[in-house]
Amino acid sequence: MISNYLKVAIRNIFRNRLTAFINIVGLALAMACALLIYLYIMDELSYDKYNSKIDRIYRVTRDFKSPDGSVNLHLGNVAPPIGPLMKNDFGEIEAMARTNGFNLVIGLEENGELVKNFTERNLFVAEPAIFKIFDIKVTAGNPETALNRPFTVMLSEKTAKKYFGDEPNIIGKRLRANNAFDIEVTGTFEDFPLQAHWHPELLVSFSTMENDNIYGRQALETNWGNNAFGTYLLLDEGYDPKKLEAQLPAFLDKHFGTYAIANYGAPPDFVASKRTSLYLQKVSDIHLYSHLDDELEVNGNINNVYMMGVIGLFIILIAGFNFINLSTARATKRAKEVGLRKVVGAIRGQLITQYLSESVLITLLAMVLSLAFAFMGLEWLNSFTQKELALHLFQQPLLLAGLITASVAIGLLAGIYPAFIVSGYRPALTLKGQQGSARGKGAIRKVLVVSQFSISVALLIATAITIQQLSYLNSKDLGFDKDQVVTLSYFSELQPNYDAFYNELMRSSGIKNAGRSSRIPTGRLLDSQGAPRIAMGDSLVNTEITTKNVRVDESFFPTYNIPFVAGRNFSKSIGTDDSLAFIVNETAAKAYGLATPEEGINRDFSYGGVTGKLIGVVKDFHFESLHQGIIPIVFHQGGFNTISVKIAGNNLQEGLQQIEKVWREFLPNRPFEYQFLDQRYQQLYEAEQDQSHLFTIFSGLAIFIACLGLFGLATFNTLQRVKEIGIRKVLGASVASILRLLSKEIVVLILVANLIAWPVAWYFMNKWLDTFAYHVDMGLLVYLLAGAVAVLVALVTVSSQTIKAAMTNPSNTLRYE
Repeated sequence: MISNYLKVAIRNIFRNRLTAFINIVGLALAMACALLIYLYIMDELSYDKYNSKIDRIYRVTRDFKSPDGSVNLHLGNVAPPIGPLMKNDFGEIEAMARTNGFNLVIGLEENGELVKNFTERNLFVAEPAIFKIFDIKVTAGNPETALNRPFTVMLSEKTAKKYFGDEPNIIGKRLRANNAFDIEVTGTFEDFPLQAHWHPELLVSFSTMENDNIYGRQALETNWGNNAFGTYLLLDEGYDPKKLEAQLPAFLDKHFGTYAIANYGAPPDFVASKRTSLYLQKVSDIHLYSHLDDELEVNGNINNVYMMGVIGLFIILIAGFNFINLSTARATKRAKEVGLRKVVGAIRGQLITQYLSESVLITLLAMVLSLAFAFMGLEWLNSFTQKELALHLFQQPLLLAGLITASVAIGLLAGIYPAFIVSGYRPALTLKGQQGSARGKGAIRKVLVVSQFSISVALLIATAITIQQLSYLNSKDLGFDKDQVVTLSYFSELQPNYDAFYNELMRSSGIKNAGRSSRIPTGRLLDSQGAPRIAMGDSLVNTEITTKNVRVDESFFPTYNIPFVAGRNFSKSIGTDDSLAFIVNETAAKAYGLATPEEGINRDFSYGGVTGKLIGVVKDFHFESLHQGIIPIVFHQGGFNTISVKIAGNNLQEGLQQIEKVWREFLPNRPFEYQFLDQRYQQLYEAEQDQSHLFTIFSGLAIFIACLGLFGLATFNTLQRVKEIGIRKVLGASVASILRLLSKEIVVLILVANLIAWPVAWYFMNKWLDTFAYHVDMGLLVYLLAGAVAVLVALVTVSSQTIKAAMTNPSNTLRYE
């Protein structure tokens, strides 16, 4: 019996090749998309899960509150005293390890000469307990002792090869750090998996920080203001972290509050837990749920995971609806076959089984084709998402079993409705050529088409708005000139000769200007020394406005072409400017209660324990990404770590060569490494760029598959109305009027789909746009255009069938009437 079903199924597939082809290709595309989306989602959900103790690993985070209680900063790193004090106070902590990341130039010397040097941006100091907390696969050395001594380092295998090539034993070798001290190699470890929230390539012993020339033991024990230390905890098995978290306010009051009163001049009634809080964050939540102000790497977003999952489900639904429409459209041609089978004794259950077997066979064939599509699309997906997704079915038996099960399930679910229609035909009517179409079947097909295009139009609107927002981000006036600006690291050994370095740069025809700063636009504003005080009348009044600070020199604002709205820039000719002068942005001036920027000029101004003069107010500019609004900033001099160089003209290559020449003259032992600021700006929106690409591709596929379903409905309609069309032509109807007649219903269905899709798209895209402080307005035009595109695509899709029907000679359709 089963073999007979398969023979009939195969025969019908070959007999209706076009329909079978459309069904198989549509389902295969949908399955391939769903499979790729599944791989993407599983990868996103797997971050840090490779650690065997992941359920017990937590990161300590810290926020800071303004006087009104609102959080103005939330950091994933905390001050150095916090970790040891927590380990001492809470017995439920099995292990604690601190880390701190640095950008250092690491060099290899041979016979006293530098042979290699690189700027290492993934270098971390780490305590030995890091190996007890995380699963770090050590390939050489002893993890229990490798980081016990100061000035020791463990290298990732990739980094070890970069410095030492294929040398079999590098333990005991030495590297030069920042041209200031040597570090001894004590081991190597496997490169961290891609699915990790951090990727250290050098782990330097934390005790190195105790050296007074580097940081100092006293600072490690007492510096509550330097929140740069990642602090990881391994809790006892079965312990509820909420119990520990509930004790953290009292912990802060005991340690930080007491210290602040004794050393920071805080008032006797100072309550530390009202101004700052500590939290425990699951490490497994960092990648998808954490977007703090100082994340180690760019994290994913759980909303994007949900979005991709919904898109995958929608595409499968569209393909399933497509299958149902095409199957029901072909059902009329099988009416006499069903009638004959019933006459010779076939029961309805057998007919249903036969039809479902055909349906399942088609989905299984589609599954095989979908694997080919998925393999072709995998490289494209990896390029957009910077992942290394792989599809190894024979190494993933559960995935293969799941694919087969899903294919059978889709075949059964998509085929059950047409199966009941076909099996329900009555022999007496079908053998007379009267199918006896029941009421409601046409309505269901229309609902399916409306559902398909509602999804497709919503995706189309989302794509259009995403593209609009990205265009807005790239074209918005940021308040500074980001083009042709090159950023370089600023090293302390350049300080004594910086004026000569600057003058040499200015003598180059390809250089317009150069300025130093502690941070550069496109970065995050993390540095703050609290709220400044400004002269109001005869006294300094606390503004109670937490203000970020950036250290800049006198050339910073000219380099970025940032204008002043009041006052003046820093000047080398005024001796007090290097330490006793401050500049603020317009937002700060307004927040401090100044009616106009000019009112603040030359007033006494105190910030960070230094009292000087407010000498200038600069026009507001977007220092951070457009996800953040403009906030109060105070600018003062000293403590630089970046040089920004503005290249003149359009010859970037010549400008870079001139910068490199001057660099190598003054810093021969430092690698010449640079980055264009406009590239950094683009990187701020990489996630949105990837989202736009994925939206465009998947919405295009959704519309394509929906059009296949529409083709099925057009086929069904023209078959049902072929004699009506013939009669209309005999009575004088033109081809154009028949085309309008056949297309009117389709247009109405697409308009209904738009009415459903518009409010849904508006709600979700409005939520997405709210993640930006500055965004486009969702005008009606984008919705109208999406609707127009959907109608146009639908009309083009059905035109092949409607034109064919309208052009058919009536004598051929009515010859037997």
